[in-house]
Amino acid sequence: MPAYNACKTIANAINSVKMQSYQKWELIIVDDYSNDETVSIVNNLAKLDSRINMVALSKNSGQPAYPRNVAIQQSKGDLIAFLDADDEWLPDKLKNQIYFMHNVSAAISCTGYSVMDSYENDLGNFTPPQICCYHDMLRHNTIGCLTAMYDVRILGKRYFPICGHEDYALWLSILREGYKVHGLQKQLSRYRLTPESVSSNKLKVLPFFWNIYKNQEGFSYLMSLLFCFRYAWHVIGKYN
Repeated sequence: MPAYNACKTIANAINSVKMQSYQKWELIIVDDYSNDETVSIVNNLAKLDSRINMVALSKNSGQPAYPRNVAIQQSKGDLIAFLDADDEWLPDKLKNQIYFMHNVSAAISCTGYSVMDSYENDLGNFTPPQICCYHDMLRHNTIGCLTAMYDVRILGKRYFPICGHEDYALWLSILREGYKVHGLQKQLSRYRLTPESVSSNKLKVLPFFWNIYKNQEGFSYLMSLLFCFRYAWHVIGKYN
């Protein structure tokens, strides 16, 4: 869990992990040099539960990829999952997803999720496809980062590239190797969409996708441009 000035929401995010019906978890929170009460809130909660650990960075990295990578590096579990400090998991998220991954022998999986605004009003939901391969993922990102889980025993530890929309870049890099993401079609998480959210401004993020298509995936200028427009088209009305 990367955290930066998340004092208003991080307690709810942490408690959503503590309330999981599956209890064999560790939560690694990496504070990205917050200047509010985030650190003290996490420290107080960590005193009550030894499964909660916090790493405080000595300077701000400016994006969530680096804190996530620090947490991945320190993790000890066979399965790695992600949750931002303003999002929440539903109580059976881990139990259902772990059983699902075991049942379908998945290296990487995701689930559906609901979307809320800053005041927790419902904005819709998203259900992923049952199976998604590399070419499917090129159309648009069908993995909500707060729902993603991958198996370290199969993939090893995979780290986020330092770029805009680093989660999408990571999924593409995994699926490019021939793996497929299995989608559990249940809403098991709650994603908070705010005006400040990067994903709330589709035009603003197009340069991130251009960079991924052109520089990470190695497509031509024309193909990268076409992929950007196709991505923008597919995300219209994403949350039904």
